Amino acid sequence: MSRPAELLAPNRALMFPRFETYRLQSLDPDEDLGVHPLPGAGATQSRVGHNSQQLSFKEVRSRISWDHLDTLDNRGVYVDAEWNVVGFEVDDKFEPTFSTLASLPVPISSSSQQAEYPRALPLSPTTWAVSSGSGSLYILKVSAPGEGLTGRFIARYDLPAADGSSSASPFLLYAAHKEGDDAYRLLLCRPVVSTEAEASKYRPRKTVFDLIEVDVLTNIENGIDDEPQTLSPSWSLRGNDLPYWASWAEGGWLVASEDPFSDGPVVRTPRPREQEGAKAARQHEARVSKLGLGAQLPDDVEAPLGAGAEADDEEEEEEDAKVFPFSWTQNETSVTIKIPVPGGTPRRDIALSIAPEYLDIKITSASLSPALFTFLERSRHSFWSEIDADESTWTYHSAIGEIEIELQKLEGDARWPSIFVPADDDDDAEVEDVPETFGASTLAAIRDSFNNVKTRSADEPQGNHPALPGLLREELDYDLEDDDYEEAQGGGGAISETNSGTVGRSVLLGHVKITLDGPQATWPRQPSSILSLPVTSAGPDLPADTGVIVKFAVDGLLFAPEAGSDPSRAPWIHLGTNPALGFVLSSKRDLRLVRHLTRMDSGVAKTVVLGFESGSGNGQGNAYIYYPPSADLPTSARQGVIGVSGSDRGGLLGVGSVDVGGRNVAVALCERALVVLKGVEA
Repeated sequence: MSRPAELLAPNRALMFPRFETYRLQSLDPDEDLGVHPLPGAGATQSRVGHNSQQLSFKEVRSRISWDHLDTLDNRGVYVDAEWNVVGFEVDDKFEPTFSTLASLPVPISSSSQQAEYPRALPLSPTTWAVSSGSGSLYILKVSAPGEGLTGRFIARYDLPAADGSSSASPFLLYAAHKEGDDAYRLLLCRPVVSTEAEASKYRPRKTVFDLIEVDVLTNIENGIDDEPQTLSPSWSLRGNDLPYWASWAEGGWLVASEDPFSDGPVVRTPRPREQEGAKAARQHEARVSKLGLGAQLPDDVEAPLGAGAEADDEEEEEEDAKVFPFSWTQNETSVTIKIPVPGGTPRRDIALSIAPEYLDIKITSASLSPALFTFLERSRHSFWSEIDADESTWTYHSAIGEIEIELQKLEGDARWPSIFVPADDDDDAEVEDVPETFGASTLAAIRDSFNNVKTRSADEPQGNHPALPGLLREELDYDLEDDDYEEAQGGGGAISETNSGTVGRSVLLGHVKITLDGPQATWPRQPSSILSLPVTSAGPDLPADTGVIVKFAVDGLLFAPEAGSDPSRAPWIHLGTNPALGFVLSSKRDLRLVRHLTRMDSGVAKTVVLGFESGSGNGQGNAYIYYPPSADLPTSARQGVIGVSGSDRGGLLGVGSVDVGGRNVAVALCERALVVLKGVEA
């Protein structure tokens, strides 16, 4: 089933067509911010084990956006760097008190599976569900509010592996819903790795994802690690991506995901097969045209498949990683090339010379791999940049059948994007670049830099920044006047596909309704661009009048399901507007998490949006605060900027909110500090 786009229709009465600007309101770090060191080793997001598998892009993206902090009332819980479950309480003076509640066993990533991030999810003021990251779910009982924060595990449950093996299946814990006094539904998601093509450290694993609901009773104790019980899934749906966000609302699960989950076979997003077929046909015709009179291609060279069903049948094979004739790595001073050769090849059959501008190599062997044979058809290969030939060496390791070449870069040489450049007479269709092989430390640095874009230095001129055009192109093209306004609304006032852009996260807002016949999943035809997710301290369910902020033109519109309605059929309510939110967020180059606090004022939501920089690079990471306009001054609104993460506090890990004296106050978890934004409230 598909959900019509009219379910997210804006209310013009809540828009601010005359809005002009945000005006800076100063925030005093000494008065408006409380920084409190974390106990022990602090917190961390570096939990990915370096083994023989490489995570898929969607798994890496999910880990980057994962929130490591959960809160309820005036309490919060996180899992620290040593796998201790640490809780804190914030008193009326905004001072937190930390306490170690329990300890998780350290998960071990193997060649067959990767550990996931742990999470502590609040179920009630005295009960939390804690996922270990390695396939176990713990029930944590904590003391009642006002009695000092203590806790202990009372039960453990393991999720069976998807293949039926005895090992537990790692999963991510997303959301919870209370069914009775001690009965809860939990929403999990686990990766299911394809066994058709094994992953390696050079090739990402092929993964689909199971969305699973399980039921637990929190008043039952078991032997915990000695006698754990098994989690029995109530149902599961399969999809191509991890959820971006999930919560319980109106009789089912609200799930924001780039791809839908369903109970049928997973259908991957189709690639442009017509273009691929046409390219293959041109290459085939070019090879035929080079043949002499009466000649033909070998029998094992087939004509290219079309763009129909036969081509689709070979999609999995086409996606397999290619076999390259060599591998190469580099550092600041040198480039290392490793060429595998057939075992038993004598050294006299290898002719290799290194010149400042090229490598000359010949190998005499009847058992060369196809990739290496093609590479050696041309003996001379020009380097990307000139090298110091006198300091460059090569070694033949006959025991393992490998030629290792060490090339010394010239002083001051930059990082090479490629190892060789094609010759002038090379056929572009036949020459393929070999990508660099990155070490574990380099891959970790790349993962950390995914959401850390270079900022403008102090001596850089105030002009167009390289990062700005791609982010602002859509926003700068908008001119929402008269007929343009109707067009941006999709004609009928609904958010349309032309409205989705690069700012925010483009997802499908689905609803999985629980019926007697099982889950009934409904997904929209068009995605929505989510700018901000809610942060509350009210419990596991999505509170009334709380929703997500969706991008509409340059604005951010707060939508929530109507109470007592079916979110898959009834229109969502437009509760409030943060004008120009998409525009101002697009200028931020290092945002990791964007969250909002909401309060109702005369039936209209007043939403404060907080955009947090990661703070994992050099310098401090800021929090950008955007307040809604007031009714008597609709042309402007307040904004604030204050340093939260970075430096001695470490990178940002999570954001939550605590109830302090009736105030909903934001808190930020960094690697070495808990930051209380006591001067910021909805």
